[in-house]
Amino acid sequence: MSAAQFEARIEANRRLGGGYFALDIVAAAPTPVAEATPGQFVMVRGAWGRELLNPRAFSILDVTGPASFSLLLKAYGEGTRRLKVARPGDPVTVTGPLGLGFTPAAPGVRDLLVAGGVGLPPLHFHARLAARAGLTGQVEMYYGGRDASDLVLLDDLAAWDVPTHLATEDGSRGARGYVTAALAPRLAAAARAGEAVRVLACGPTPMLKSVRKLGLEHRVPTFLCLEENMACGFGVCLGCAVPVYGGKPYRYCCTDGPVFDAREVRWP
Repeated sequence: MSAAQFEARIEANRRLGGGYFALDIVAAAPTPVAEATPGQFVMVRGAWGRELLNPRAFSILDVTGPASFSLLLKAYGEGTRRLKVARPGDPVTVTGPLGLGFTPAAPGVRDLLVAGGVGLPPLHFHARLAARAGLTGQVEMYYGGRDASDLVLLDDLAAWDVPTHLATEDGSRGARGYVTAALAPRLAAAARAGEAVRVLACGPTPMLKSVRKLGLEHRVPTFLCLEENMACGFGVCLGCAVPVYGGKPYRYCCTDGPVFDAREVRWP
């Protein structure tokens, strides 16, 4: 599947609370994004003139049709602040889908999805595809944030009957503490029962480091969707280097990832 650059427009800008918002984007004709897999991303740029030259990278939240898809965002910088105030009909230039995503859910293996903050999109997308394939029983969501406002789109997970474990640092929703606290006993229980599981995670780097450590300790296949700054999305700018084990000291998040096997990521 090849990526393409195409013109599209904002169909809806949905406020989700906590500063999060979802952009529904539609093109005039079918695009390659229709065949995207969870973990892949798109580069998006509004009609910003010369003020902001580089597009912004966002994981795909959902594919809703041959020419339409959705993104989940939170305003952190100037690009996302401008997209936050985008109105229906506003034009955007999109390039994608880019990168390598997760492999689909499969019978016989339970996927433990670990999401933190704006790391939700690829795991939400994975859960939706599992539900569409009749494999909801093969996925569990572990979703954490600083407080209750960081936990969005919970109605979707409930509608798909995805078992969901919530955690907030302040205890305002779900268990108090980090979401990885619930993952450790789950992995231990799977080991005792001889259950085949794998871990798919996306979120802040400190969370991913903890997930990686747990996955390696329990010898469970663990895959991390990394968050790195990307200026191009094609491996030209070399700004998203990821330290890895093996022959080369670095690989690139945009072309070799953003999904990496936890065993290859060289983190202390």
